[in-house]
Amino acid sequence: MHRRILFSVSWLATVSAGFSATLFGVYLPPIVQALYPTATRDDVAQVGSFAGAAFLFGWALGGLLLGGLGDRLGRKVAFVTSMIACSLGMLGTAFVQTLASLVLWRMVTGAGAGGILLTTAVFASEVWAKDNRARVVGILINTFPLGFVLTGLCQASIANFRTAYMLGSLSIFLVFLVLLFVQESEIWKAHKETRQEFVAARSHVFQPQYRKDLVIGVGLYGSMLVGLWAAYTWIPAWVSSLSPPMQAQANRSLSAIALGIGAVVGGLISGAVSNALGRKRAAAIGYICVFTTSALLFATIQEIAPFLFVLAFLLSFFIGFNQGILSGYIPELFPTRIRATATGISFNAGRLLTTIAVFFVGVTIQVLGGYERGIFTFAFAYLIGLIVLIPARETRGNDLPR
Repeated sequence: MHRRILFSVSWLATVSAGFSATLFGVYLPPIVQALYPTATRDDVAQVGSFAGAAFLFGWALGGLLLGGLGDRLGRKVAFVTSMIACSLGMLGTAFVQTLASLVLWRMVTGAGAGGILLTTAVFASEVWAKDNRARVVGILINTFPLGFVLTGLCQASIANFRTAYMLGSLSIFLVFLVLLFVQESEIWKAHKETRQEFVAARSHVFQPQYRKDLVIGVGLYGSMLVGLWAAYTWIPAWVSSLSPPMQAQANRSLSAIALGIGAVVGGLISGAVSNALGRKRAAAIGYICVFTTSALLFATIQEIAPFLFVLAFLLSFFIGFNQGILSGYIPELFPTRIRATATGISFNAGRLLTTIAVFFVGVTIQVLGGYERGIFTFAFAYLIGLIVLIPARETRGNDLPR
């Protein structure tokens, strides 16, 4: 019973995190218009760069801090804190009047969204330690793109971004479900440390026996994030720039829906493929496919056509597939006392680089003269992940380290 409730609440929380992350992309033009009534394309690119970078910086900061909080006070406390931050960030964004306030609330939202993905991955890995954890984590982590689908549907029916963000803030009610019905991880409780032991354990993350796995975790996840966020943040704006004015809103919505459904489907099969082929082989397939699809999408498409949305679906499918594999694989590399901290570092240290990358996508768009060129430049990060995968160790069939 406890596991069904945890899965359901984690599923809903991850959807809300995906909604909070991608709502900004489809409402970027009207948000900029509200801040700057005479906004140009360069203004859209600039605001998108600042706000996108703030979201990812908040995500990285929140993930790193909440990983430590999860090891010190429990997975449940970190989960609740994450959801509160995400919901409050959404509510604050609904009332922004200046670029500074937009940047602030996007950073708060990012901290909460990042914490949700971290805590659900660690929580599920421990609660399903004996029962197909790769499949459960793969499904949960890629529930995140369902938020993309909701974003597309929301944008198609609600023109006012303030209304959409207020609706998104209703995710705060999930906090009460967690407090009332979700139990703490038994594995964490069995290894609960005193404060002195906790401080010592935190330092163990950087000791030689964990250092290689930590570097690999950062490299694998960070390389995915650079390409992933460049694509997810800017594809709706790119599609909008290719569209006639009367079709721009509908096409932005359709692109968000294609991205969302693709990632969900990819995540659903990631656990089964990871179990069948092994973590390393499955991830290698993911990296190769996501780079190849990026090349096809951004190097060949120059106008709105059905094939654009097909390729956007396939790109997101392979992103979701690989993210599901990595989200289940990385927590398997570390023992319980440092799992949330080490996973938080792996998930979020690369996000600091991603913050810079997403900021410079906007700059690159202006320098190279097109959204597609700017986005594709950052797809080469997937090849770095493929190289980092070579020295990684296989964990398929192993018990979760205690």
